[in-house]
Amino acid sequence: MNLPSKCVLLGLSVALVGACTWVQPESGATQVRLLEPHQVTNCEHLANTTVSVRDRVGAVQRSPGKVEEELTTLARNSALDVNGDAIVPDGPVRDGRRRYTIYYCGEG
Repeated sequence: MNLPSKCVLLGLSVALVGACTWVQPESGATQVRLLEPHQVTNCEHLANTTVSVRDRVGAVQRSPGKVEEELTTLARNSALDVNGDAIVPDGPVRDGRRRYTIYYCGEG
């Protein structure tokens, strides 16, 4: 295999790894709503959770959107453990980590 072919193959491999989703929602997690702070004024605060995923695979930076999607899925999974039905991000994603507040709102 010549050098240009190897470069193309490497580039495709990097793109595919960056697009992979490794976190799957648990049964019922898709019903947990992602809300903004102003939407939980009548909800009961249940817990806080900090979740993390790999934001890099080797030297390759993963898609920020994919990382955020996986963090939200993990937070929804965590909400199920405390019977929560809503989560609110508590700050930005940093190094593949994000903190969420879990609520029970009992509606919608």
